[in-house]
Amino acid sequence: MPPRLIIDMRCLQDRNYSERGIGNHARNLIAHAPEPFIGLFTPALPPLPADMAARAAVLSPHAYLPDLPPGAVLLNPSPMSPDQHFLARLLHEPGITKAVCVHDFIPYDDQANYLTHPLNRLDYFAAMAWLKRYDVFFPNSEDTAERLRALYGPVRAHITGVALPPWAEGITPLPPRHILMVGGDDARKNPELLARAHAASPVLRHIPLVISGNCRAETAARLRAITRVELPGRVSDAQMRALYARALCVVTPSRAEGFSLPVIEAAAAGVPSIASDIAAHRALGVAAGELFAPEDAAGLAGILEALVRGPARRAEIISAQADIWRPFSGQAVAASLWGALPLPAPAILRRGKPRIAMLTPLPPEKSGIAGYSAALARALAPLADVTLISTAQASALAHTAPEYDRVLSVIGNAPLHGEIYDLAVKWGSAVLCHDSRLLGLATRNGPKPAAAWASRELGRSVAPREIIAWSRDEHLREASFLGELARAARPLIFHSPQPVAEVAARFGVAAKHLPFALQRDFAPRTAAARQRARAALGIAADEKLIISLGFITRNKGIPAALQAFAQLQGARLIFVGEPSEDTEAFEKLAAQLGISAKLGFGQSFVPERAYRDYLLAADCALQLREGQPGNISGTLQDCIAAGLPTVASHDLAENIAAPGYVKTVSDRLDPTGIAAALMERLSAHDDTEAERHAYCEAHAMARYAASLLELLELA
Repeated sequence: MPPRLIIDMRCLQDRNYSERGIGNHARNLIAHAPEPFIGLFTPALPPLPADMAARAAVLSPHAYLPDLPPGAVLLNPSPMSPDQHFLARLLHEPGITKAVCVHDFIPYDDQANYLTHPLNRLDYFAAMAWLKRYDVFFPNSEDTAERLRALYGPVRAHITGVALPPWAEGITPLPPRHILMVGGDDARKNPELLARAHAASPVLRHIPLVISGNCRAETAARLRAITRVELPGRVSDAQMRALYARALCVVTPSRAEGFSLPVIEAAAAGVPSIASDIAAHRALGVAAGELFAPEDAAGLAGILEALVRGPARRAEIISAQADIWRPFSGQAVAASLWGALPLPAPAILRRGKPRIAMLTPLPPEKSGIAGYSAALARALAPLADVTLISTAQASALAHTAPEYDRVLSVIGNAPLHGEIYDLAVKWGSAVLCHDSRLLGLATRNGPKPAAAWASRELGRSVAPREIIAWSRDEHLREASFLGELARAARPLIFHSPQPVAEVAARFGVAAKHLPFALQRDFAPRTAAARQRARAALGIAADEKLIISLGFITRNKGIPAALQAFAQLQGARLIFVGEPSEDTEAFEKLAAQLGISAKLGFGQSFVPERAYRDYLLAADCALQLREGQPGNISGTLQDCIAAGLPTVASHDLAENIAAPGYVKTVSDRLDPTGIAAALMERLSAHDDTEAERHAYCEAHAMARYAASLLELLELA
């Protein structure tokens, strides 16, 4: 059973949030997590810090977690960071307790400075709307809790504070050297006030002023125009310790804060904390004589001059503030949150049949997968409520909607599947992959992106020319292009065993094998039915007819098929399917071999009635495939279901457990061997009905649908 605790760790991937306040708070909570948890991250951001990633029992690149146990709890440490719709599926799930840390509403209260760009406004107000989905709130201060209640009403809230960072513990004070401000150049941090106070005092100008944190060039120039100031920028933990150890005092002139870490860091370091007179600072225990109005430079200068002139005053403040950090040890802050969880889980909505959203190509899309999915949906109908979403309708709404127990993405090796693939990778879903490789899909935007994709998989530089060579001859292909699906799918399901083994070996993912099912039903072959079909197609009664079904593409082994057919006498070969850009080359080869008169190439996608007539009328079928192992073929299975003797590549036949009336040939496609197999099948007069019936029973779509529900843990 998977863990019941889920933590959104994405704030640790974003440099805007990973350091100092929010990042420190999240790190501390994660470090003290009381049980194994699922950590959520996004591949779109830099990797998680290794130490934090190692704490997660499971890492998930999305919020599609359909098999959570009862009483599951989600914790979001940073709800106002961008892309909160990432969590939409979990936030809509009634069976999950949703908990959230709340830091402040400063951007909302000061929109003129923080929300000037339309995209920033959209992200922030969307995040505020998502906050309504949470069950319990953990504000970092009483001031934040009051603002939370003013905006959202009487919510369930537990105040936690923010933990003292580990680097701030055990600092030994050294002889004072400088006045320190920690906070950078954010306008609300108010560094100019400190600079003006420093510049206005002859006493203070002799003491270096240090303002750490990110500082833009224009802000740096403005501060240096006011006074002489040291701006070290972002510093390491060790450098921060050194700055605190040598500080005469730490000044925090902020106009607004949710929680003020420099105040408790200074107290822990044995350094006086001088702070602006705002609620967050008063709540931490900074006394009246250590406070100044956020715009009162003269008042701040007076407090600082008193520290310089009177060591006793400095010692007095240090003593008064000595213990204000203790309620904010890492253990204490984490205990205040985890002690309130788990809460009683909300009631889980019970339904009758499970509900599945299936994203897939559908008829009239010219795709074998489209027909297969339609047949699967019919078989699932008695077992589940299925919402079919075609390629043109595909969007993230299905992945994030609360009413679906599972989302199933049906994917194949063609550009047609690009949108469904992208959604599955970003948002997560169960994935039914019809192919053992995705080279065709990977090259939808050209060989260069596919080469980058292959390079990530193989751990070496892959050139675009290699992708072009692989596309021409898949025997050369080295990359499977399955890594993104392996990471995202819950679960990843294949119809052949080879890709299951490959993703386990290459990506460490336990994919599932679900044997291919029949998508069409056929009646037993009778002489009368064959006679009618031949008449409809204009096939003479005494003519030996060989058919090859499917799109007329190079990977179907057509050159080898033509060379094999050239060795036969008294037969006709028809390729039943839609032509491709390669068809003209195949026609030229047929002319060179002198077989054009006995050969037919399909001119369009074949209607269902004609497709069935060809299966009835034919004496034999030929289904070949080039490339590496792991292929399946719906058309070969249609030949089997129709009871038609067939010659097929060994890999195709093996992967669908073909019966005895399918004669296999080498996957290296030797024309002489293929010709011999065709002659053997054309001359045979086997009664295929018993084997056909047994195969159809074993591979019925109804059985497949039931097995699929078991793999989705819905049975």
